[in-house]
Amino acid sequence: MMTTQQIEAIGHFLAYYKSDLHYINQFQNYKGGNLSSVDYVNRSKGSFYSFLIEYKIVRNLKGGQIHRLLEETTNFIKLCDNSDVDAFALKLSQTDFTGNKIVASLASKILFLNNPCLIIPMDSRARRALGQKANKYDIYNQNLTNFINRNENIVTEMLDYVQPMISVIEKDFPLLGNKELIAKNRIIDKLLWTTGK
Repeated sequence: MMTTQQIEAIGHFLAYYKSDLHYINQFQNYKGGNLSSVDYVNRSKGSFYSFLIEYKIVRNLKGGQIHRLLEETTNFIKLCDNSDVDAFALKLSQTDFTGNKIVASLASKILFLNNPCLIIPMDSRARRALGQKANKYDIYNQNLTNFINRNENIVTEMLDYVQPMISVIEKDFPLLGNKELIAKNRIIDKLLWTTGK
């Protein structure tokens, strides 16, 4: 028997899964050279700009910084360990984007586009669900692993329930790999979100 919390998480998952896949797919297209940076930062569906609005990142940025943020992201992904959220947050703190603040939440949301199989975005609700005060992704990742291990059966039950709907949504993204793991991570994200509210 599912809890109301699980049902709410499933609702959020289904409401956002298609747009999440679209954002991930467009980032992969950009990274693969199939989409120019100019096209990717415009206000179209699935664009970097749209992602920054939906994930409440754009409020941290001043006008004209979106293209530069994409450049910083691209350079970091090419030159560094592209799953090191804390290193990316530190790098961004050395620019004028964040007012010298280390914004691990912002960094995790952006790097999630690059590696949605490995990175589950961190925000204040997710940290609250895990009982974490520190704004460090490394600590979050450890807490997240414990949370996933404790809730493995619940996550599996939720995924089994939505599987018929997931397969319909995923048909629009035939070239996107590892969709099974992406779906699992998005369900975990929404379970954290409802747990931490």
